[in-house]
Amino acid sequence: MNVSHDKNAALGAALDLFWQQGYASTSLKDLERATGMHPGSLYAAFGSKAKLYCLSLERYATRLQTLRAELLAKASSPLAGLATFITEAHPLSNAEAPLPVCYLVKATLESSHGNQMIEEKIAELLTKNDAVFEDIFQQAIDAGELPANTAPHKRARQLSADLAGLCFYALRADDPAVIKEMVSDLAHRLHH
Repeated sequence: MNVSHDKNAALGAALDLFWQQGYASTSLKDLERATGMHPGSLYAAFGSKAKLYCLSLERYATRLQTLRAELLAKASSPLAGLATFITEAHPLSNAEAPLPVCYLVKATLESSHGNQMIEEKIAELLTKNDAVFEDIFQQAIDAGELPANTAPHKRARQLSADLAGLCFYALRADDPAVIKEMVSDLAHRLHH
């Protein structure tokens, strides 16, 4: 196994661990166990725990964007693709996700640790996500799915807020069926 593969696998393991436990609750020992790397190797490969966390956030955002783009490319329309993403691929709907919540939302809720690099990374990735949503809504306007006077930036912000709210609710909900229903309702509202 080569070093880049080890680093790639370690980043994947760290992503899952941080997603489940959060930044502050994940110790260096936890990272050692999850990645199979010793502290010196972790620091040599990633620089610091905060840098590793930021890299895991970037990997998550990239993975989600790739999946969203694939679903949109296959969809009959922009809103149909976005609805499919929400109901089938978003962590709220994805049974394979470490937690049924968006990692970026969870990271935002935990961002009280005061690390400027982490807070800037979260803000950057959330801003990019809003821009992607805005672009999808603009495509829907251009395709005639939404009225021409629709404000895509407002729709994007509202969708981000709705998804974040559902993630917050999912963190405390006992019944996954309730979340599934709420996610389905949100996807349905995209057309209105």
